[in-house]
Amino acid sequence: MNKLFKDGLINKKTLLILNYKKVGINENQLSILLLIMELSTEEQKNFTPIQLSNYMTLTSDKIEQEISNLLKNSNIKIVIKSKKTILDLSPLFNKLLVKIEDEYTKTKNKENYKIIENKLNYKLKDTDITKLEEYSTSGLSIAKIASIIDSSNVETLDELFKLLDSKAKNSSVKITMYNWLND
Repeated sequence: MNKLFKDGLINKKTLLILNYKKVGINENQLSILLLIMELSTEEQKNFTPIQLSNYMTLTSDKIEQEISNLLKNSNIKIVIKSKKTILDLSPLFNKLLVKIEDEYTKTKNKENYKIIENKLNYKLKDTDITKLEEYSTSGLSIAKIASIIDSSNVETLDELFKLLDSKAKNSSVKITMYNWLND
């Protein structure tokens, strides 16, 4: 997703509008950021609160306070480039992308556990999920575990854990020495 964003395939304004709450931004801050993004050109990338207040119902003091809060929360930063002060929004978008990717990963993991629940006809508890995650660190992904359930005709969670224990022991990573010079 980060690559798509950097390549310009994801619209920054849309991404911000649809997800601003995920990084703790309020509506005033959102409207200020969107206005800055809209007004920014190559020549001018920084605006004073007074300039922004000409386009908004917020007072310049309120705009200054909201920008200050964005700076304090490390959502934006001020950068000086060739003697010009620029408001850099990249910290905000980096935070946003991380939040969205984390959310996607959690959703995907929940879907994977649902597959296992359906195959075993059993509602997984938090302890069961933790144990399954431990197996994934030993090289058994959730997809592999689901295929093991199918191929081994596992019917209960206890049977699955016994089978996974034996598979994890057999598939432990072994480091071997190889003499590349004789190859």
